[in-house]
Amino acid sequence: MSNSNKCEACSVSVHLTQEEIDKLFGKMARVRDIKTVSEDEYKKRINICMNCESLLYNTTCRHCGCIVQIKAKLQNSACPYPYKPKW
Repeated sequence: MSNSNKCEACSVSVHLTQEEIDKLFGKMARVRDIKTVSEDEYKKRINICMNCESLLYNTTCRHCGCIVQIKAKLQNSACPYPYKPKW
């Protein structure tokens, strides 16, 4: 990235606060019938993501571009790590 604070593709800030992430998830949940994992499963998944070498900006997965704090909550999602999913 030419500017570490901006997304190359759209020039939007790549740094999100937890409040912004919660707001995005809330918008998604209102539009779709979203099934989520238990709080314990979420904590397990997000801990793996936060310690993954593929995590960018403490929010974004290098492999799929998803916000990990959202992806880890979704029941039907899986880790996109290309060799062997981590969760």
